[in-house]
Parts: sequence; C-alpha cells; structure tokens
Amino acid sequence: MEKITIQQQIDMALAYSGTTKKELSERLGIAPSAFSQRLKTGKFKKEELEKIALILNAEYISYFKFPDGKEI
Repeated sequence: MEKITIQQQIDMALAYSGTTKKELSERLGIAPSAFSQRLKTGKFKKEELEKIALILNAEYISYFKFPDGKEI
C-alpha cells in the first residue's frame, strides 16, 4: 500500500467532510495563505492534526476516521 502525504490526507478529509480549506483555516485561527503554505510543507504537530480532525468531525490516528467508518 502506497503511503499518502499529510497534504493528501487533509485534502481528502476536507473533500469527504465538505469543508473548504478557507473554512478550516478560519476555524484553526490561521490565515488561509499561511494554512496553504503549511499544507504544502505538511509540517503539522500531532495536536494540530487532532484539532483538524475534531473540526472535521473525525478522529485522527495517523489517518482520518469518520463516524461511518471511512478512513483517509
């Protein structure tokens, strides 16, 4: 199985949850441009990924897991 990047995980989780990058960045308290740059580098702390998951109504365990069982 090919490992996907954090950026790919977040992009897929956003698409699955119907949330835009702008909405997520606002809820995180980060400027959209700064969030886009962080997304390109993929440098997020575990706590930040857990917060992203919480915002997206998911669970983060090195991947996003939604209430219906979908894992990204």
